[in-house]
Amino acid sequence: MSNPWPVSWNGWGPYMPPDFEMIWGWRIAVAVFMTALGAMTMLLSAFYEARKIKGIATRYGMIAGWLFIIVALVFFVIDLGVPSRAGNIIFIGWVNGRLAQSWMDWGVMFLGGMFLWGLLYLGSTFIKPLQSPAFLNALYYLIMINAVLATVYTAYLFAAAGGKSYWWNGSLPLLWLSSGLGYGAAFMLLLGRFVKLERGSDIAKLRHFLHELSWIDLLAVVFEAFAWALFLSVAFSNHVEAEIPLTQLLFQDYAPYFWGFVVTLGIAIPLLLEIALMRTDPLGKFAAYAIPVIFLAVMIGGYTLRYIVIATAYYYHPFTPLLQATSQWGPWWS
Repeated sequence: MSNPWPVSWNGWGPYMPPDFEMIWGWRIAVAVFMTALGAMTMLLSAFYEARKIKGIATRYGMIAGWLFIIVALVFFVIDLGVPSRAGNIIFIGWVNGRLAQSWMDWGVMFLGGMFLWGLLYLGSTFIKPLQSPAFLNALYYLIMINAVLATVYTAYLFAAAGGKSYWWNGSLPLLWLSSGLGYGAAFMLLLGRFVKLERGSDIAKLRHFLHELSWIDLLAVVFEAFAWALFLSVAFSNHVEAEIPLTQLLFQDYAPYFWGFVVTLGIAIPLLLEIALMRTDPLGKFAAYAIPVIFLAVMIGGYTLRYIVIATAYYYHPFTPLLQATSQWGPWWS
């Protein structure tokens, strides 16, 4: 479907023409992206610390992931417009017995949990009782479980939103999780290469750490590509309304962002560099240049991924209720 208005830049992404109302925009895209980045960074830091592979890189990763979660919470609150509304999600819902009856409520609990676990981790640095191995091991597993829930809940948040058949897609949690794991792995790879694990630590141990993170990032990118193929296939099989934003995404106004930033920059370039990195010394000169490029490509592609999945869903002329569009989680599991 052709569009008579050009896409204009406003904020961190191209906004809709005047006739297309966009309720969730770049702020929600930032919040969802930061949720995935923060949760998966904390997950990987907890994963390695639980395996006794810890040091400066994992400590910084946990703290940075916690800060990313805080940024995500801030953007969610900003997008609500009135900060008190964020508190109402919990407090009014709790009093009236409606807590956890919507994905907004679940999101507050999942992100609140990540904030709490990160706070306890920070406390373990200073408070001796919190340094107990049993407590820390339990904390690591809580972080890993909660990180997965915090990452995929936003996919269900979109799927629960009414009026946008483009989001009614059962593969969206897989796309969110696989891409989010790539963000966390790329960030941890950057920390591991330049911050190291421990000063004076075993070089062989550090090489193994970086090599394993490279594998995780490589597999995450591969699964992200698979998840995109699945997402598009399911979307094309769903309601006719989904075909309009898909056409904008693949062939029209948003095609340069999808093929250029998401596919080329966010998937193809990191994939090729990770394959090349496997054949070289992760502490060598090539890695010193390749890892920052992987990190930047994944970050830019990751934000663009979240933004265009949000934005293109608004790219259709309203249909009448007689169309009777209903939520479809894929043709074979609806």
